[in-house]
Amino acid sequence: MTLIKKTLQFIILSVLVMGIALVTLYVYRKSRAYNQYVHRDSHAVVSIALDDLLLDNIDQLFERRTLATANQKSPLSVVKNWLEAGVSIPAQIHFFSLRENPLTFYTIQRIENIGKWEAFLQEYAADYIQTVDSSERLTLVQSPSLPTILSNEHYALFRIGLPEKDSEEKMKAIWSIENDWVYVRNLPLLSTEKTNTHITYRDIDGKSQLLANLSKNHITLAGEWEFNAEHPSSGQVRKLKRDADLFFLFWSTLSLEQMPTFTKYISVLSDIEETILKDNSYGYTDLVIRNRTTTQKDTIVVYDYDEDFNSIEKKEVQETSVPVIESVWKGNVPLASLLPDKVFYKLNKTHTDTVILLSTDKRGEFPPTFVATAIPFHIQVDFSNTPDSWNGQIFTWLHQRAVRVNIETSLKDNKTLKINGDIYYKEK
Repeated sequence: MTLIKKTLQFIILSVLVMGIALVTLYVYRKSRAYNQYVHRDSHAVVSIALDDLLLDNIDQLFERRTLATANQKSPLSVVKNWLEAGVSIPAQIHFFSLRENPLTFYTIQRIENIGKWEAFLQEYAADYIQTVDSSERLTLVQSPSLPTILSNEHYALFRIGLPEKDSEEKMKAIWSIENDWVYVRNLPLLSTEKTNTHITYRDIDGKSQLLANLSKNHITLAGEWEFNAEHPSSGQVRKLKRDADLFFLFWSTLSLEQMPTFTKYISVLSDIEETILKDNSYGYTDLVIRNRTTTQKDTIVVYDYDEDFNSIEKKEVQETSVPVIESVWKGNVPLASLLPDKVFYKLNKTHTDTVILLSTDKRGEFPPTFVATAIPFHIQVDFSNTPDSWNGQIFTWLHQRAVRVNIETSLKDNKTLKINGDIYYKEK
């Protein structure tokens, strides 16, 4: 009986010691994660809490490990490769963006084992490794299967974002001035913010934040967005049909002044200066994409040869099926003339003095009907309705998992927008 009692005491003590050790390790790793470098002039920081994400979804880890036994192509094998890549995997990974391009994010991570890191690059990106400075062992990797990476034997700078012509030079500029690197704990706001949220986005100026928590097949979103000026309690939105073929729906009754990131993206896409967009728009825009096609006709020039082999120019009418895409803007006639006639697809343009319609379909309803709304900003996406012609790798992946996104907003007060949303998905 005494032996059983001692054995039980030993087991309890062992579990207690192990628990204390795990908690200590968790706290230490979380504190150390704030010693990651970011740029001194960061515009925003995205933090992904890997340890919290793992602990809160431990049941799914075992479930996926079981599936991985039968499926060697499971994403777990990719995670395992990164764990063995010789790069530091902190409790939280911090990404930063810069003001000139808020849609591109970077992260700086320590190289813990240069041998493993170089072996990792050789295995997965051997044909894409460029030597930038051999004396500092500085290399650039631009592989389709990896983020763009600039690294030496001590650190790796990762870039995640849309392709840019001068992306290499921007990464080299970040790398070249290490005096601009500061610990994330030393940034304003972030130094005192402690959270167990899985994914956090925060503007450095404190104007907006978005928090995301992940559970099985579901991601919840919550956040706030502070305006520079007061916003009316209600607005008007185009009356839209939410048919079964709806893929993407977006509207905003906010002025472009209140949406600098959106305005910059539209400026790049349309080649219109941001100030011109702001000065000529009237505080409403929307975008609707459907998994339904319309036919567009283009006249193309082809060349043939006569019997004497002389070149003959011919014009042919080419018909193309494209997704039905519509975008309505409130703005003046100068804006109507500046908005593009083609963005990926030809856009038919119709306008009055204050309302503009861009549509791939000539039969778009115009003038549109507007109705009152208390929702200033809304996004809805259903990837099960991805247009059939959009068969790229990312769209295919999202379509297979039937990802659905719904983001609703409301006014907390006349200068603050409250954000709530959900993302649902299923296993492949």
